[in-house]
Amino acid sequence: MERDTLRMCTRTVVCGLALLGLGGAARAADVTVQPAADSSFVVTDNAASPLFTVQESEEVLLPGLPTAAVQAKALCSSPAGILGRCASSSGGGARLIDNGDGTVTGTKTGLMWEKKTSDGSVHDVGKTFQWSSSGTDFDGTAKTAFIDKLNDVAGGGAGCFAGYCDWRLPSVGQDGGTAELETILDKTQGFCGGGTSGACVLPGLGSTQSGGYWSSTPFASNPYGAWVVFFNVGSVSNDLGKDSISYVRAVRGGL
Repeated sequence: MERDTLRMCTRTVVCGLALLGLGGAARAADVTVQPAADSSFVVTDNAASPLFTVQESEEVLLPGLPTAAVQAKALCSSPAGILGRCASSSGGGARLIDNGDGTVTGTKTGLMWEKKTSDGSVHDVGKTFQWSSSGTDFDGTAKTAFIDKLNDVAGGGAGCFAGYCDWRLPSVGQDGGTAELETILDKTQGFCGGGTSGACVLPGLGSTQSGGYWSSTPFASNPYGAWVVFFNVGSVSNDLGKDSISYVRAVRGGL
């Protein structure tokens, strides 16, 4: 249905705005979504004729109307060129696309994040996991009962989550790691934003506990510790031992 809607829209500019009604990401062979250097993106048809441009500000610019812009608060593109509904916006221009399969993708980072559930499955937001069972190695339930399940290690990859078998814990920008888990912090939300409850996280990620989430980054000065991001206060900390339990959220990809 989404592909058909895109196909019918390729020859009319105004129809581009009808894409706002799509329930998730979509792609069609006769539409190309090309991210631009300024974080906007241009939608063209097979003849390479621009249909419309979506700026980072979320304004949709229509060809032939240089002084006019139509506000479109629900249309985004991923770095892979997938057009879909914006899951959220936040200060600093962060954008998330809801992929409609239990994941969201950051348009600036290229990171695909697992969305949490409340159904008792491996994705349940209330479940906690241990980083290490040996005390130092990444061999705890965060690996064996979470990451390995998402990557369907036991089944040989036939049932990987959302069709991808390279899920992992996100790193943090400490001790040589890359800042990944920090990119979903949103200090305008929850406790950080002055609320009485709620996690300091981008709203498009859905359910998130107001507590610590494991990263994949070990604490360099202590082999028994690993870095954690606390979404109740918006901080990065190394004061949690690897044999402790904490929350997790999986990620894959990246630019």
